Amino acid sequence: MWLNSMPRFLLAFLVTASISRGAAITWWVANPLEKVRPADPAPASPAKEADIYAARNEFEPFQIVLRAQDTIENVDVDCSSLKSARGDEIGKSNVTIYAEWYVNIARPSLAGGEPGEWPDPLIPRIDRYANEKRNAFPFSLNPARNQPLWIEVFVPETAPPGEYRGAVNVLRNGTSEFTIPVRLTVWAFTLPSTATFKTSFGLNGTTALKQHLGSYTSDDDLYAITCVYAKAALLHRISIHGGSQTPPKFQYSGGQIHVDWARYDAEVGPFLDGTILPSGPLRGARATTIDLRTPGAFESPERRSLYLSAWMKHFQQKGWSDRLFLYLWDEPTLADFPKVLSLGRGALATDPRIRDLVTVPYTSKLADVVQIWTPLINCLERKADGDDFCQVAATMDDYAREMRGGKSVWFYQSCASHGCNVPGGDYFRGWPSYMIDASGPANRVMPWVAWKYGIQGELYYSMNEAYGHGDAWVNFRLAGGNGDGTLFYPGTPSKIGGHTNIPIESIRLKLIREGMEDYEYLALLGNSSKPAASQFVDRIVAKTYSWESRPEVFLRVRRELGEALNRLAESPESK
Repeated sequence: MWLNSMPRFLLAFLVTASISRGAAITWWVANPLEKVRPADPAPASPAKEADIYAARNEFEPFQIVLRAQDTIENVDVDCSSLKSARGDEIGKSNVTIYAEWYVNIARPSLAGGEPGEWPDPLIPRIDRYANEKRNAFPFSLNPARNQPLWIEVFVPETAPPGEYRGAVNVLRNGTSEFTIPVRLTVWAFTLPSTATFKTSFGLNGTTALKQHLGSYTSDDDLYAITCVYAKAALLHRISIHGGSQTPPKFQYSGGQIHVDWARYDAEVGPFLDGTILPSGPLRGARATTIDLRTPGAFESPERRSLYLSAWMKHFQQKGWSDRLFLYLWDEPTLADFPKVLSLGRGALATDPRIRDLVTVPYTSKLADVVQIWTPLINCLERKADGDDFCQVAATMDDYAREMRGGKSVWFYQSCASHGCNVPGGDYFRGWPSYMIDASGPANRVMPWVAWKYGIQGELYYSMNEAYGHGDAWVNFRLAGGNGDGTLFYPGTPSKIGGHTNIPIESIRLKLIREGMEDYEYLALLGNSSKPAASQFVDRIVAKTYSWESRPEVFLRVRRELGEALNRLAESPESK
């Protein structure tokens, strides 16, 4: 009744004030190892400043989570440049802002896991590939629902060390609503552009093309889409195998082989020569590995030998041979061993410098032909009373002996980390995992495990496997895991706006790069004192299936590792 007698101007004021109060945006800062789901409550003591630490030539992310009780439309986010007290500046072009989109998980990767929405695709405000504004910004906040943002700062290799300050500006209808302080400490050491830890992650350019354009359109389109995906991988310190999957054209004549390398060299040469990233982040980065592409079955062993010999000669001339490997066989069974031996011996008879890779634990039965042992991570250190994916028994002493003899040891993870099309029980808990519904530390820890066990490289079967299974935004559950073999989403203009097709990076890919950069820290400290580096690793990794899963502890160890390197870099002996 009293409202009816109230003056209209006062009633309008109270209603407007009530709407304003009800539509207030709450926010907090989260670390990059937290996966913030839509209904997660704010922390009891929420962080109100982004406080990050990085070397030069390093990416460092943080998250901001926005939330409102009522619908708020037209929310946008911008970030200032970062400046030091001396006037040094890291410009806005080195900051990329992403909206985190959710994907719906109907069945968890692990038994007892949580279904529902999980954050993974990262839609850039302005992308790094075409420099186009995408449709994730501005956005609406929906009632009682979190909207996390992923903000990534790249520290140029020329940035002077010290403390830098800036702010993230949250806007509503183009007007600043509030700012969030950002403090960046740049350490006095620099990470290399080319990764120290070798990788070879699969990429299928043909399925990427079909996801983006609907069908195979042309060879030129294939090479163009493959290039932008391979570049995205390299910007995350990852080298690929597969690519366009097109071997160079060749023909036999008079007992000789004639190979046309022009198109192949145009595809892979810039990645091997370090010219694909001529400026900006990771300037001059080179691929750490490259696979020898075979056309399938050969008409005779003699022709296969000629083909392999032509590759070795060409790569020797180009200066690329130290990174070339022949993916000889994938996960052979004991029944396959005779075929593996036959192919491997034929390759080595052609050229003993060929490096055959086989995804198998060490076994003396294949020792004559394998130069790059690539066991499943589950087979490095077996769990008691668990499923056995290994077929043959091998020990770290076996691998150490092989490395002393000049061979290499890589490793890989697979559906054996969560359960291969079966509900993963206790055996599957604790392994590093690239699944969407795995924890942030699980996505990041592989390079730490590699350092602890002396592993020299990592293989992963695919970065876009779901692209061959329908709509990759929906059909990402493969081999019983959500996101298995799929670290990208297809960024089509119809989906994300803009005019060009780009790869959409996942949170998991970002965390893999974080782990790769962790490895660079360990390698730098290891050059000074390997035991000192191992002390940090031992605080993160106890066993291949037992490692630090608490984000705050993981990040504290990483910060202490950086501080140790910074002290070395600032010491008089290093000047």
